Amino acid sequence: MDLLIDIASLICMALGGFFFLIGGIGLHRMPDLFTRMHATSVGDTMGFGLIILGMCFQAGLTLVTVKLIFILLVVLFTGAVGSHALARAALHDGEKPILANDKGVLLETDPVDLFPELEKRLTEPLTSETTNVPALRPDGETRPSNS
Repeated sequence: MDLLIDIASLICMALGGFFFLIGGIGLHRMPDLFTRMHATSVGDTMGFGLIILGMCFQAGLTLVTVKLIFILLVVLFTGAVGSHALARAALHDGEKPILANDKGVLLETDPVDLFPELEKRLTEPLTSETTNVPALRPDGETRPSNS
């Protein structure tokens, strides 16, 4: 039985490493920020999940397994939120995704052309840009923020 658990664990960890490798290749080969983010987030999610599953096989039904599952859930949720925030900030800063036209040629595409409702949201400042925290001057005094 221990040999079967070791084999299952090895397969999960090897597949996890493979997905990390594919995510790294995707990061290198994809043409723009959005497809690179997609390649790495899918690779990281599957890779990390399979590696944690392999470690859970090794730990058995113990408190360590519960901790590993908790870590997996935290990473899954924060990865999705972080990717969404990064993509939204990139769109807000004017980054244009590269999409294929009807002839199959890759071109930078304005997302407002595809989704007109984005125009209003992209012209408004992000929440992080509208904080009311006073900025510090070099001498340590505070001054009102510019927003």
